[in-house]
Order: sequence, then structure tokens, then C-alpha cells
Amino acid sequence: MDESKPMNLSLFKNLCKDGKFKEALALATTGYEDDRLAPTRFSMDKKTGNPIFYRGNKRVELNADNEWQISKNLNF
Repeated sequence: MDESKPMNLSLFKNLCKDGKFKEALALATTGYEDDRLAPTRFSMDKKTGNPIFYRGNKRVELNADNEWQISKNLNF
């Protein structure tokens, strides 16, 4: 995955609508397969419709350097 480009959110949502959840997660983790905090599952936020990624039971997000990290946002 090109590190400067964000994930294609519309393609991700279309995969989810089609029930292709493994493919959607693979799209989100492309290029991060060896990252120790790459997400292993996700859920969709009902308010915004955007994905929320998790590694185990910890919420993870991409930081400014495009690396997965434990989420600092405590308002979820």
C-alpha cells in the first residue's frame, strides 16, 4: 500500500455491504501485515458509518506517520 494514500473508504464500505468482511479487513491492513498493532477485527460506528479498528480488545488507529497505534481517544 502506498504509505501516502489513505484507505479507500468507499470501497471498504461497499465490501462490508456485500458481506465481504475478511476482504474489507484485508484492504485496511494491506501494507501493514507485519505491524504488531495492525487490526484483527473492526466494527462500524453507527453514528458516522466509519470503521473502528481493534487489535484484540484494544482500539487502534493510524497515527500521522501511517503506523498503527493504540487509540488515545477515550471518547468511544
